[in-house]
Amino acid sequence: YTICRHPNYLGEILFWAGLFGAGSVSFGKSIVPWACGGLGMWGIVSIMLGASAGLDKKQAEKYGDQPDYIEWKGKVASSVIPFFK
Repeated sequence: YTICRHPNYLGEILFWAGLFGAGSVSFGKSIVPWACGGLGMWGIVSIMLGASAGLDKKQAEKYGDQPDYIEWKGKVASSVIPFFK
C-alpha cells in the first residue's frame, strides 16, 4: 500500500502475465495464439484498471474528507501499476 493503492489488482495482473509468459513458449510463429493471448491480457488489465477506478471513486466518497486518506492518496499516486498514474 506504499507503492500502489490496490496491490491485489496488481497481483492479479502479474498472475495472468505470468501465465501468458509461461504459455507463450508454445505459441510459435502462429498469429492466432499471440492474438488470443494478447486480447486476454488486454482484457484482464482493462478489467483490473476499471475495477480499481471504481474502488477509488467509492473510497473517495467514503473517506474523502479524512485527512489521513487525503495524505495517503497524495503519497501513493499509482492506483494499480506502480510508478504510473
